[in-house]
Amino acid sequence: MKKSLVLISLLFLGTALFAQSDFTMTEQMFSRINQNPAAIGNNENIQLFTSTRLQWASQGLETTPTSALLNAHYYNDKLSSGFGLSFVYDELGLANQTIDAKICYAYNIDLTDDMLLSLGLAAGVINKRFDPQRHVWKDPSDPTRPTEVEQTTNFDLDFGFELSWKYLMGGFSMTHMRNIGREVSTCVAPSHINLYVRGNVPLPKQFSLIPAFAYMNVGGLSKATEGQTLEQDNILNFSVTAMYKGKYWFGIGYKGGYTGLKDYPFSSDMLAFMIGAEWRWLRIGYCYDMSVGKNLRQYSSNTHEIILSFNIPTKYPAQW
Repeated sequence: MKKSLVLISLLFLGTALFAQSDFTMTEQMFSRINQNPAAIGNNENIQLFTSTRLQWASQGLETTPTSALLNAHYYNDKLSSGFGLSFVYDELGLANQTIDAKICYAYNIDLTDDMLLSLGLAAGVINKRFDPQRHVWKDPSDPTRPTEVEQTTNFDLDFGFELSWKYLMGGFSMTHMRNIGREVSTCVAPSHINLYVRGNVPLPKQFSLIPAFAYMNVGGLSKATEGQTLEQDNILNFSVTAMYKGKYWFGIGYKGGYTGLKDYPFSSDMLAFMIGAEWRWLRIGYCYDMSVGKNLRQYSSNTHEIILSFNIPTKYPAQW
């Protein structure tokens, strides 16, 4: 138990107001409308996607922090528009919980025969909850620390765009736009900036290589509450995935976060291993995240991520 408390203390220190990042999947290439509403594809089938993440599975905690994502979207070719729903339940450690539910819309513009621009907007509500009794405090005697559960529900708004070409795709989004320039607290989500690019390199024998890069800035457009310092988080994510016949994949990735703090400059430093397959209407994938940073190297994260995706035809009977 002592080992687990040290791990949690490194991640959630009570001396500053950390920018709490949104739930992000390691295998984000399969569904990302929770981060960018423009990511609704131009496939007229109904796409259902779910992902579950278990954190610190072998740390001896009574409750393992669990996060879950559910995305659903559909594209109407006549309207050149995509419609979707996104629901996120995220446990950030043991004390912080977030529920984010949104309606998503995307409008697609065919720039050329093989180039597509998608503009997206999402609106909904976000609920954040903080339980100080489950938080590990650096200074338990601090008279300013809260003693009762804090909880807020606010309107939420996201915007983004994606530009797709046959061999390249890139996107940009801003989430929690309502909080740009506003004070951020434990129960108020900081604004996020997301940038990402992904390639598709054809290889012989029906193989293809998919390199990807993503950047996330958390809190750069927000400000801290009076008397506290909001520490920004800059998260970089690199990955390379090998795909066979467009149905089977395996890959490796790296994610690192930089806060600028003297004592803990890196908020995350992880390797990820991915594998998955697609069969008819079903896609299933698994990812294992392993901590490699010097602060957390001896405390393995043992984070597991499982994804399921369902493709439901709308014009023809489903082949179950």
